[in-house]
Amino acid sequence: MDFLSRETAVAEKANLHSVAAHAGVSIATVSKVVNGIHLGMSQATLERVQASINELGYRPNRTGRGLRTLRRFMIGLAVVDPSPTFLTDPFTTNLVAGLSNYLSEQDFGLLLHGIKPRQVEQSFLVRENVVDAFCLMLSGSANSRRTNTAMFAGLNHPLVVFQCKPDETLQDICYINQDDRGGALELAKHILLREPANALIVIPDIFWPAIEKRVEAFWEVLRGAGVATKVLRCDEHSADHIGHSISQHIGRHGLPDVILGGNDKIAVAALQMLDSRGVSVPDQVAVSGFNAFEQHRHAGGNLTSASSPAYEMGVLGGKLLLKRLQSTAFEKNEYTLPVKIIPGATA
Repeated sequence: MDFLSRETAVAEKANLHSVAAHAGVSIATVSKVVNGIHLGMSQATLERVQASINELGYRPNRTGRGLRTLRRFMIGLAVVDPSPTFLTDPFTTNLVAGLSNYLSEQDFGLLLHGIKPRQVEQSFLVRENVVDAFCLMLSGSANSRRTNTAMFAGLNHPLVVFQCKPDETLQDICYINQDDRGGALELAKHILLREPANALIVIPDIFWPAIEKRVEAFWEVLRGAGVATKVLRCDEHSADHIGHSISQHIGRHGLPDVILGGNDKIAVAALQMLDSRGVSVPDQVAVSGFNAFEQHRHAGGNLTSASSPAYEMGVLGGKLLLKRLQSTAFEKNEYTLPVKIIPGATA
């Protein structure tokens, strides 16, 4: 083997894992360097990682990922969620169903991993090269979501990210969102028809980008109309937890004219709590949810909500990834599916 051939062989073997081991740093640190994210990194660490990249000949293949002949016919989906029961969330289950069903029809498998926010770097999907492409659903702060997206982007596979703001500095990524802001704006305007004096927005205590968009839109419309508005975070693991949190808030501040649930699970728990207190809905308190999944609409007695295209998002993610595996790039870096208001009897 001549010198050029040896150099080419080394470069082909070099990856995030080997560079991290050579530099004595984490995979996440190498991923940050590769993607130009240096915030919080010492100059010495940056230089050490860059030296290892140069010595090993590591070069992220940004344009030829879809040209690999080796196929595993497997897509990895990482759901970064602190809850051990993440699959009970109806948005997640609907999205996973759409993605899995489409991939199955195309003879691809889905490798699903629920990952705790602080364990992403040690997760199987990051450590082992066993899939052709990745999908991500990320909870956590904006900074942690960006760091985890960059880490997966550095693994040299096409990547679809659900429900997250696009990061233009990263490559070979497609973002798929539902229009949470647009849906929340329309829902808040619908609520304003009741002319409320005060409102309570109730959201999960887990940070999801979609929830943040809904709260911002609710707040913008309600406060803009002069409605006194408060935001309550609650543990949404059970209806009892949600109901207790809302009941405590009412005990301190009195009944609001409107309760806007960040999702339907919260809205249904609010309805149950109000019923237990003999509060008439919507005469005394109007209630709305978000996502309009069938199980909650029945439980909520014709709940006013906004419909989620979660299943369709999963299908679209599968289509875009498999099309990307046959080409060199995604056609677009972002797709947004519409959300429409579902008027009901509760608001």
